[in-house]
Amino acid sequence: MIEFEPIGYMKCERSYHEEQPRQGNLSESQGYIELINGHNYEQGLKNLDGFSRIWVIYVFHQNKTWRPLANPPRTDGKGRKGVFATRSPYRPNQIGISCVKLLSINKNKIYVADIDLLNNTPILDIKPYIPEYDSFPESKIGWMENIIEDVYRIEYSERANEKLNFLKQQKIELKGVIESQLGHDIFDKSRNKYIKSEEGYVLRFKSWRIIFDVIDKKVTIKDINSIYSDFSVLLGNDTERDLMIHQLFSKRFNL
Repeated sequence: MIEFEPIGYMKCERSYHEEQPRQGNLSESQGYIELINGHNYEQGLKNLDGFSRIWVIYVFHQNKTWRPLANPPRTDGKGRKGVFATRSPYRPNQIGISCVKLLSINKNKIYVADIDLLNNTPILDIKPYIPEYDSFPESKIGWMENIIEDVYRIEYSERANEKLNFLKQQKIELKGVIESQLGHDIFDKSRNKYIKSEEGYVLRFKSWRIIFDVIDKKVTIKDINSIYSDFSVLLGNDTERDLMIHQLFSKRFNL
């Protein structure tokens, strides 16, 4: 039996995998790793601030099962891949590794950017990124050499932008969901990213509905809607805080 104890936890605004892109270097998300007090972990940070990037080893804490075959977000059109040939989080041991940008260190907090980790992710270890040893640009990349990917430009209507900015103030980061889900391969039938309605295409995230159109390679986000009409009952996996935000949203936009 091998057992590990977290040395700290990731703290950021994004708590759902739909909010984060497929890799950290595609993310605008920032946050900090808070090391657990009482273990002298802060001393272990000595001299780390001179590095631009660090490796973070962590636990996929929201995943409880593994899958031998994975459906990666980028595809060569030849079906599922073996999990060990992908970066899928559904692994026999739920261990992840990400290379993130190091911004600063303050006591037991390590401020980072370009992150694809979620809030409260348990951190197992931290190592410096060393280009001389960690970068191999001439390496073969197997099935990924034949990737087929449709990339889309995303634009926002004035009304959608206003609603998204309001929700961001409430720490609901729907732009992360939009960019990661609609920036590529929208019509991939294996993922069911959207439904069709009278309003147009609809991307669903929790109790929010994102209305959009697609013309050529451009996605236009037209509107953001709440599915609540009665605030007396919680829907789905929403919390009381979620319900409060939906009420504020409805009041702010006269819905």
